[in-house]
Amino acid sequence: MDAGNDVLGQAHGHRINGEYEEAMELYEQVLAEDADHSEALWGLGLSLMNVGEFDEALEKIARAAELEPSNQQYALDAGKHYTMLGMYDEAKPYFERVMEIDPTSKEGVEAQKQLSYYE
Repeated sequence: MDAGNDVLGQAHGHRINGEYEEAMELYEQVLAEDADHSEALWGLGLSLMNVGEFDEALEKIARAAELEPSNQQYALDAGKHYTMLGMYDEAKPYFERVMEIDPTSKEGVEAQKQLSYYE
């Protein structure tokens, strides 16, 4: 495993354990090497959301979803975060994208549930 993946793994571990400041520092380390590292952007966005930095969090998660348009998790999380902020028109296309990729996946089922609120 290369150093970037090791740092990313450590960052995810800190985030999962609720150690958001530590996680954010490590995600930023990865992003300093590659500003378009989608997984680091996604993890940083989730961490930022947990410390109340909603606008920046959404920017990072949406960027990750743009960089990897076939990643259902990133699109689902972008949609869910837009929804949490009451930005329903912005959320809906992300849920629709998840459904287009694979409606039978775990993420697809969740996206369908979210979309059902729009009907």
